[in-house]
Amino acid sequence: MSFFDGLIAPDPPPEPPAETLVLSAYEPGGTEDFAPAHWFVPAQLPQVAEVGAGPDVRIMLTGWEVWPKSVTMRLAVFLRRIQPGGRTTPYGRPGSGALRCGLLLADGRKVTTLDGEPWPTADGSRPTLRLRGGTGGAFHYELELHLSQLPPAGPAQLVVEWPNEGVPETVTVVDAAILRAAAGSALEIWPDAAPPARSEAGEEPRGFLSISLGPSEILAQPPASVLPAWSPPAPDPSRGDWEELAPFHWQDTELIRARLAHGADPAALRSGSRDAPLHLAAANSSPEILAELLARGPEVDAVDDQGCTPLWHAVAHGAEANAALLLGAGADAWSARIGGRSPGRLALTSPLAPLFAGLPDAVPLTPGECAAQQDADDRAAVFEGVETEGLSVAFVPGIDEEEAVRRLGRDPRDCPVLDLDAEPGPHGTGPHGFDPYAPDEAERQVGVTGVPGGCVLVQPMSYQLSAAPILDALSPGTTAYGVYFNPSGGTFGALSRDGRTELTEEIGLPPFGDEPDGHWLYRFWSWSRPEGMYGAAELAYASATAGLRVADPHAVAGPPRRWVEIPDGSPLLG
Repeated sequence: MSFFDGLIAPDPPPEPPAETLVLSAYEPGGTEDFAPAHWFVPAQLPQVAEVGAGPDVRIMLTGWEVWPKSVTMRLAVFLRRIQPGGRTTPYGRPGSGALRCGLLLADGRKVTTLDGEPWPTADGSRPTLRLRGGTGGAFHYELELHLSQLPPAGPAQLVVEWPNEGVPETVTVVDAAILRAAAGSALEIWPDAAPPARSEAGEEPRGFLSISLGPSEILAQPPASVLPAWSPPAPDPSRGDWEELAPFHWQDTELIRARLAHGADPAALRSGSRDAPLHLAAANSSPEILAELLARGPEVDAVDDQGCTPLWHAVAHGAEANAALLLGAGADAWSARIGGRSPGRLALTSPLAPLFAGLPDAVPLTPGECAAQQDADDRAAVFEGVETEGLSVAFVPGIDEEEAVRRLGRDPRDCPVLDLDAEPGPHGTGPHGFDPYAPDEAERQVGVTGVPGGCVLVQPMSYQLSAAPILDALSPGTTAYGVYFNPSGGTFGALSRDGRTELTEEIGLPPFGDEPDGHWLYRFWSWSRPEGMYGAAELAYASATAGLRVADPHAVAGPPRRWVEIPDGSPLLG
């Protein structure tokens, strides 16, 4: 009889895991944004010192955890008086009177907990100091502040302040040389782990789970009445039709075969739909399922409500094997379907080109068409991987930073070029900066960066740079194209020329037939773009439509060189 008999909840029937994740070898870089706790036991350096005090507060430094390329500082916060019925939060939003901490490094760089994420993404060029863990509440907190780089040798100054609790700015000197020396004592747990391997598609492997439930994943739980998690009902395989099927269900070979076995007609439309089974299978199914459907005799060139054939859908989804099956069954590759394009002509601009190039009646792309497509692909590659959710960007050729600032209603002398290494400020916005995601700041703050031939303007969480007032103010004597990536859905663009908005459009959508050539060149028709190219193609289209070639993504992906605050009451805010 076991000591724990009757105390542990019985396991449900096991299901085989879809995959097993294997931790790969640690790959050191210049920074460690997160403590590499999957690979190392850090060197422990105890240090107990009072680093801040107020009438009812004591802040204690309790020690350091030193990793190969970074360091974690531990602070204990003790409170003697709190508000009844609630906690005193020791770590507040930037700009509040809550606790703030920082380090003045020996080389003169300053890093603080108010810096936030360098907007919009960190590039690893400067250290960050972030709250990465902690415990407690009410009268006692334990904070873990992680410095993403080892501090340079020499004296560093730890600075702590908490205005709301009467803690004045307090400086404690720390010998960074001791921290650097301890980095070599971090104990690596898996020194023999295999190096990260790339898949055939070039994707990085996952070396560990990035989201975890912590110790609750490994501690046995007591018996409890637990409701099963809800999930949508699975489609009924015994039906003799195509109802209840979403596009991803067409990847379920057994489900589709079961529907066919129960009499589902390969040529029948779903209720309320013009997508025949062959269209959905061409885009989503395995070649085996598509072959079974074709063997049952449906029209290989059946058209959907846009006039597109199964071959068009196979090309648009990059399904090469399915396209080959359809061609073998006699599918028409060269008749125009949408916007004068045929599936074969689309395929010739894609990785499927070798499958179509040798077909009878194939018409090769002209040198001009090849050059235009290559130029579009090169422009899009510049922005690969740039995060775009919530972002608005305006591309303006022919004016420099200072002129852009003036057209936004400000004096360039009041919007200087920032030195973010020396004074990063909140969220990488400079001294006395702001939170560019805060609702009261998002619309009024505009980042401006000059590039060869013009300038790029950005807002991390506002649509204003795609709206007529700002674009029309920027475009006298030139053009301006603004694009907004709405986090609720949709990507919206607008073109202004010489002070007047000429075009508003939604971009990135599959084509309907009346789009400009740029929608085709930037592959909005393709459902098989690499993940990093969603957003990249739209940025490239926007900059090209404006007439500005951008060779470096930093103007969009990095902190801007200047921030411009649009004055209160400005007509630019509409």
